[in-house]
Amino acid sequence: MKRFLKAIYVLLISPTVVYLVLFWLIPLINILIMSFTRGESFILGQPEYVGLQNYFTVIGEYYSTVINTILFPLSAATIDFILGYPLAYLLVRRRILFRNVLRASLIFPYFGDIYVSYGLWNMFLPGGPFDWFFNITGLSYKQILYTPYAVILGFSIFTLPFMVLYTASSLSEIDPAIEEAAYTLGASPLKTFFKVILPLSAPGAVAGFIACFGWNLGGFLIPLLLGGVEASNVITVKIVYLTLQLHNYGLASSLAIILMIMTIISTYLTLKITRVVG
Repeated sequence: MKRFLKAIYVLLISPTVVYLVLFWLIPLINILIMSFTRGESFILGQPEYVGLQNYFTVIGEYYSTVINTILFPLSAATIDFILGYPLAYLLVRRRILFRNVLRASLIFPYFGDIYVSYGLWNMFLPGGPFDWFFNITGLSYKQILYTPYAVILGFSIFTLPFMVLYTASSLSEIDPAIEEAAYTLGASPLKTFFKVILPLSAPGAVAGFIACFGWNLGGFLIPLLLGGVEASNVITVKIVYLTLQLHNYGLASSLAIILMIMTIISTYLTLKITRVVG
């Protein structure tokens, strides 16, 4: 009987294992090996191994690219925290108008970043919905569009629902009786928030912060459309440029490995903190 159950178990997990090996593990190993080769030699079937030279090139020539890849999502996650925490608190603790509409909008990131990037791009262009703002302030659309600020704005809009979801989940686990007990003991609403609600919901807010950061690490369309030449200096855009324009697959692979490591670390931290919250 045990052998039969074991055979059924192996049979059930076999498709998943095959899928992961073929479409995740093998491509990942190829990218890792490719990161130690020169140019397109790996693709041509005659790999020229150069050791860690591509990684040294990343540190020397693409240092600003790595910094921007970290700085832009970090800034966006900070904005998400500032805006998302109060919104999550209102959704969980207060009755507000259009609550169901706001909750439904939280699935927006799953539609992809093309809506945020292309939408904001059109809104900032001359003749767009923000044209009146430029006319009043005398600013040019180029002072906002094609800048790091536009990229950070796009990232923050795209991942704001993640901050709200994680924080709201943490807030919903707090028993309202704890708040009432604090009020009974003479604590003001402000003191109750900072002494009771904020510390208890902090793990969820931190998990949301890291999730927003990690999600934006792989952002491509937002920096490409909103950042222009200078502000699109992030790893994802550089990888596409190195592969499609320069055919330097070795250097592009090293950037991809670095990006993957950063993404895995942020995902691990998010899952670990979420498990603590749960």
